[in-house]
Amino acid sequence: MSIRVATDADRDAIARICRLTGAAGQDATGVYGDDTVLADVYATPYLDGPDCFALVWDQGHGAVGYCVGTMDTEAFQAWFSDTWWPSVASTHAIVTEGDERLLRAATDRSRMLTPLTGEYPAHVHIDLLPEAQGRGAGRALIEAAVDLLRSHGVSGIHLGVDPANEGALAFYPKVGFSVVPDSGGAMFTRATEASAV
Repeated sequence: MSIRVATDADRDAIARICRLTGAAGQDATGVYGDDTVLADVYATPYLDGPDCFALVWDQGHGAVGYCVGTMDTEAFQAWFSDTWWPSVASTHAIVTEGDERLLRAATDRSRMLTPLTGEYPAHVHIDLLPEAQGRGAGRALIEAAVDLLRSHGVSGIHLGVDPANEGALAFYPKVGFSVVPDSGGAMFTRATEASAV
């Protein structure tokens, strides 16, 4: 079991993990019109975008978990809207209600912009398949991401959680994140200099 930097060879595995955990931590297969759209919004862009990083949890047979993110949310949002989404949008059509919500979010140029980016400019997405859960992988990935961000002088990290994902809502406070007031308990922040818990 180890954490390593993702390569382009991990792209399909990252997309698969995203799909299999994309419904509030459960399998999102069939929720959208195709099985790649969720990853094209929330996972695979971080293999290509500016100031991005992608770490995977590998138990010896390929990635079974990941933490992907960007050090600069504002720059990433601009790149996502101007470059990434136009390059993949034509491959995704509105077929289900899930598609309509997801594609509307993907075209929103302010989707990732929040007042939090001043103090917490980085953001991440982390997902683990069931076989990687309960083994310390989530904590290890978060700590590796925080260490990486700290080494690049990034002051803090923020992330959003689906309010229906009870496991994630319970997880983040255990790894040093604080709930953002008035966020309905669905936004979290952590300073990179905060001590590990």
